[in-house]
Amino acid sequence: MKKLVSLFLLGILLTGCASLYDTKVDNPADYHKPQQVDDNYNLTGRFSIRTADKNYYGNFSWLKESANEELDFMSPIGSTVAQIKIESGVASLTDEENKTYSGENLNQLMQERLGFVLPMGYLHYWIQGVPLPQYPVQESLKSGFSQLGWRVEYLSWHDENHPQIIQASKDDLRIKLLLNY
Repeated sequence: MKKLVSLFLLGILLTGCASLYDTKVDNPADYHKPQQVDDNYNLTGRFSIRTADKNYYGNFSWLKESANEELDFMSPIGSTVAQIKIESGVASLTDEENKTYSGENLNQLMQERLGFVLPMGYLHYWIQGVPLPQYPVQESLKSGFSQLGWRVEYLSWHDENHPQIIQASKDDLRIKLLLNY
């Protein structure tokens, strides 16, 4: 009986977590380009990734220092499910079975091992509220912009320079990040 109650409580907790990760914003704030962009940062928050086949929820931490990055994905209960490292142009991906795969094509590694591709080459700009400087914005939106085929929306702002909830979508992939400040 105790095990059944524990499973029931865990189910409620995970259902509650999933709803927190999939925060909906009925009236997103108007987009404004921040005045400050950092080359290095250490961010934490929650994520929701939806593909045509599967939904992923959890927490993340992202450290970027110079040309090195580390992005860790954790389950809602805290166990690491994937880690992406970029060091001197070489990417490695460690999965939840603690197997590490390396190569120069991070997109291929992510597609093969995770089942989706995060836009790591530009997501670090978008999480700071700005489009990539070297590519044109295809469309200006009330809450963001479209660039390189991605629709980037800022659903909530922490302050005028820091987005809090960001959603990037392309085709059947939707990435939503809730940043902690």
